Amino acid sequence: MAFTRDLGRGFSGFFRAFRFTLDNRMAWMFLVPVLLWMLMVFGLVAVLQGPVDQLSDWVALQLEVPVQEGAQDRWSDVKAFFNGAREVIVAIVLKLAVAYLLFVANKYIVLILLSPLLAYASECTEEIITGRSFPFSWTQLMKDALRGALIALRNGIMELAITVGIWFLTLLVPVMAPVSFLLLFTVSAYFYGFSMFDYVFERRRMRIGESVKAVNDRIGAVLANGALFSLLMKLPLVGVMLAPVMASIGAVLAVQDDIIIASPPSRIPGS
Repeated sequence: MAFTRDLGRGFSGFFRAFRFTLDNRMAWMFLVPVLLWMLMVFGLVAVLQGPVDQLSDWVALQLEVPVQEGAQDRWSDVKAFFNGAREVIVAIVLKLAVAYLLFVANKYIVLILLSPLLAYASECTEEIITGRSFPFSWTQLMKDALRGALIALRNGIMELAITVGIWFLTLLVPVMAPVSFLLLFTVSAYFYGFSMFDYVFERRRMRIGESVKAVNDRIGAVLANGALFSLLMKLPLVGVMLAPVMASIGAVLAVQDDIIIASPPSRIPGS
């Protein structure tokens, strides 16, 4: 019963986040991920252009099909055509592979680089909802952002390890394949939701271990938030623009009635 209630709160919080952002003049936050994404893509293209071109030339050379000099048969024409096109084909394939890897890593790259924005969005949302003031401090914002980046990095490593383990088991027991896809999506949703809810718990000055317990106490809301974030991020550009901010704000909305927000911190910072 509690899981179902939390699940509903997680979905509701995420969907309400968009309207909440517009109503409270926070829509400018949607532009930041897009600008960051564009800079990141152009930067990576510039950095990887040389290495990818060199790798393309090397792979194309390895794939060269020998053609006998003076041969005029049709098969020789086919091989000559392949040799002429191989550099273009290899370059396209390698660049698509790099783009795919970037797409796969995109969510955690976004979470790490956008940590300052997501921490700020989460804090502003809590101030608006509760009326509780959090005096702005660059030092505290950077601490929150650093913790958010470390949490995202930690979660990414843990998700990778669990993913490898699940795929290893799937190779040993192929009939597990359908279940494996569901497990992988659930694990991904959990860690993405964890990153968003941790911004709320960090303001309570919770240690990471305490935050883990708080996350697990409302696992339904966390899974709903992370699942919607993951699904929305699959939409090119639109996902990057909306998903991170909506997930961060949605996490606060999902726990707005929780005692951890309604009551003062249980531990005084520095004690």
